[in-house]
Formats: sequence, structure tokens, C-alpha cells
Amino acid sequence: MSTAELRIVYRPDDDGTGELVAVARSGPFSGEGSAWVGRGKETFIAHLRSFPQTATDPPTIEGGFWDGRGNLDQCLLRIVTKPYDSRGRLLVHVDLASPVWKAPDADLQSSTTIRFLTEYAAMDTFADHLEQVLNGKRDEAILKGVTGWNS
Repeated sequence: MSTAELRIVYRPDDDGTGELVAVARSGPFSGEGSAWVGRGKETFIAHLRSFPQTATDPPTIEGGFWDGRGNLDQCLLRIVTKPYDSRGRLLVHVDLASPVWKAPDADLQSSTTIRFLTEYAAMDTFADHLEQVLNGKRDEAILKGVTGWNS
């Protein structure tokens, strides 16, 4: 097993939105990305604290480019956590992508998916720290975990 983590920084704007910056690492794999988020931050934190978490309604936050109908057209950042096994471990799934501004640039888009395992105690601490980050009382929130290899 090797270590893994998700680091979150938030850069607020004055209109209630802000840029969520995520750096995820799992063993030798890592990625960094960001997206502007508005609504849903508080709901995400509340879902992170839920016990037990469910696979049918997992804690999720995502951002990127939206179409005019409220659908995510281009996902730049998505964080989802859900139950993994009967031992109570949680799977953390992080998708990160660079923006594509016009169709010909689509071949130049970079993306990564990072997955790792964590536990409810670590998730609860992360939720507390993330709430502090969003309220400007902390610089970053870190969720620690393990790769799950050979576990």
C-alpha cells in the first residue's frame, strides 16, 4: 500500500462563487485541476459527513463549463466519495481536466482520474477542514488515504 491524498484550496470571488483547486495523488499518479463552483458546496460538505454514505446518492461536487440548460457540458473537476467495501472504507474518485476553449483544441486536453481509499474518521476531519477553507478560516483541506493496492 502506498499513500494518497486530496488537497483542496478555495479562491473566493465576491459574488458567492469561487475557484476550487484540487491536487490529487495516489501512489505514483497525480494531477491538479480547478473549476469555479457556486451552489452545492454546503450540500457536498453535509454529504461528506453522512454516515453511512450511499452509492445511490454519493457526496459529489463538480464544476466546469455548463450549457444554458444547467447541464455540465465540460467537466474540469469532479470529486465523488462512496462506500467501497464491507470493512467501512470509502472510495475517493477525483476527475481533473484542462479546459478546451474551442473544438479543434479537444485533442490537446489533458485529464486524469485519481482513486484511493480512506476511512470515515479521515473524511469527517476533511469535511471540517474543507468547511473552514470555504469560510476563509483555513488555507487548505487535506484528505489522507491509501492506494488500496494489495489491501
